[in-house]
Amino acid sequence: MSSLDSRIIDKILSPERGSLIVYDPDELINQAILEELSEQGFYVIEYKDPIAFRFEYESELRDKAKRFLVLTRETPARELPFDIYSHQLTVDVSLSSIFPKLSRTALEGLERSELDKLHDSYSDDLDYLSTRRTREFILKLIYELDPSKRYSLSELVAWLIKLHYDRLQLRDELLDLVIEIARERGYGRLLDLSTFIRHREVFFEFLQERWPVFLKNHGNFTVSDNNEASFRHKGPNSLPFDDPAIKVYTDTMFAEGLLKPVSVDDPSKFEKSWMVIGIDGPGSERIRFKRLLQIVSDSLPKADTTFNSWMDFAWRWAELNLVACSIPLGKDDQSDLNAIRTIIDSRFENWMTEEYGRLLTVSSRWPVTVRDILNWTSKLSIENKKLALIVIDGMSLLQWLRVSDWIKDFSFEQYAAYAMIPTITAVSRQAIFSGMLPMDLPSLASNSSESTLWERAWLDRGFKEREISHINKPDNQLIGEVERSIGKGQPVIGIVIRELDEKAHGENIGMKALLAATETWAKESCFLDLCKLLFREGYEVVITSDHGNVEAYGMGNPSEGLIAETRGERVRIYKDRLLRGKIHIEYPNSIEWVPAGLPKDFFPLVARGRWAFTTANSVVISHGGLTLEEVIVPLIRLGKG
Repeated sequence: MSSLDSRIIDKILSPERGSLIVYDPDELINQAILEELSEQGFYVIEYKDPIAFRFEYESELRDKAKRFLVLTRETPARELPFDIYSHQLTVDVSLSSIFPKLSRTALEGLERSELDKLHDSYSDDLDYLSTRRTREFILKLIYELDPSKRYSLSELVAWLIKLHYDRLQLRDELLDLVIEIARERGYGRLLDLSTFIRHREVFFEFLQERWPVFLKNHGNFTVSDNNEASFRHKGPNSLPFDDPAIKVYTDTMFAEGLLKPVSVDDPSKFEKSWMVIGIDGPGSERIRFKRLLQIVSDSLPKADTTFNSWMDFAWRWAELNLVACSIPLGKDDQSDLNAIRTIIDSRFENWMTEEYGRLLTVSSRWPVTVRDILNWTSKLSIENKKLALIVIDGMSLLQWLRVSDWIKDFSFEQYAAYAMIPTITAVSRQAIFSGMLPMDLPSLASNSSESTLWERAWLDRGFKEREISHINKPDNQLIGEVERSIGKGQPVIGIVIRELDEKAHGENIGMKALLAATETWAKESCFLDLCKLLFREGYEVVITSDHGNVEAYGMGNPSEGLIAETRGERVRIYKDRLLRGKIHIEYPNSIEWVPAGLPKDFFPLVARGRWAFTTANSVVISHGGLTLEEVIVPLIRLGKG
């Protein structure tokens, strides 16, 4: 539990009276706090709808010896029913009450993780800070940029690397402040900070362009990827990659695929140099594998980590597996990889079991789960007027890394989101197109309502029926259908691409074969032409997936129960809890998943680790389970190349 959570709990528990009203206008009380209050003996009742509140209060609390807490967020405490307000003590839990010395205006909109970090360094001994001074305080504590310091080129580059390596994004008002500070300090002569802060991929492209120049300046040889006249991004032609502040990140960026090695005329000159990981030569991928294996091992998320930490780690893990699939691994290498995989599977499974219910309640500027994607894209549609959401069924982070190698005409911003559990199409893809929890969907037996759900979601957001399109066609018909939607002037298009998931379920296919099939699909399908068409027609293009996939091993095939998806070997769905329990006893390498966000008569039995409900000793590529590869999926926003 964070120090901020603890402070809020102490603030609520400090009054001596029994029952309380807690006014939480900034939604600081999260699920972890609610669970702790429940353990402290409070019956928590939230005030949203007056009629529903009155019914619950009268039936559960009036004239009963229960210690209760009325949580109100949108309605001030004094506007609650008089018989409630007049007899209970009110506790204010707001940004102003937690951070009284800081500007509320500057704090609004900060992520919960940012507030946690701010609280760790906050003291009531501070002087009262203005809005600008509070933002400077935030920049220094959360983003590690000290407005009072004058930075050199190396220090600015190192700060940008850390910012983007940690996948931090400044809100507009903080970005404006950085640009103002940059103008005051004359940093514009050094770097285009405005562009490089906004666009993570553009910044790494800038570093990529400068790496060959650095190599050229450190030896008498030819660098094939070196044409300073064709640089796309403004800035100094040469960067000091050997400066200690930058060098500490350099091998990590190459290992994780943020930068790509380049060819030189004599790679042997770098065999004993720290620069070798940035040289494309014999054995370079093995060097990268070893370094990345160490990075992954050193950065394994702890048991009490945040959802963001697992998202960041998932990209790193996918990159390692991509490299592992591209080179022959020795026995020791494979053993080391398997050992780390076992730890990751166990740790992530335990974390998901504890935290998944809370994930469904997290509020963030970016999607946390796939059902949040709809709200996020609706905001993008307000900015851009036209939106195309492409859902590539079954595409994992690993596969996206392979696909992204072929997207040369676009820049793109890479995010990630958690799939719905169980990670099957009927549950997770419907959640994407509806923006709803699976428990609120009309049916989880099929995707037949998907188009209707998509249409209803956008009708609720003010669009007309004729402006909304949902397309689920095979590759050879997809472009034509999209062209018809564009011709009708439809500004909102939802698109399903099924081919990758179908390839994953092919007979006798392993992960290396699936990656090869993914690369072939990226080159030969209509996907790239589809993206170009939509982008040319002015659409905001967002790409995501409903679930990933994993290579799993058969442990036998239960005969009872309703199978949720014909090829869903990683999960079985039962409508009877007792029947599920019986099968669980027969198959102990399974988990009786608690149905958070699922219908009451929907009981998943999830295969543990890398096991599958299929013929013993067989190997399948499947989904439905709780591995990192199945759960965390790519969320990509295309930009101008």
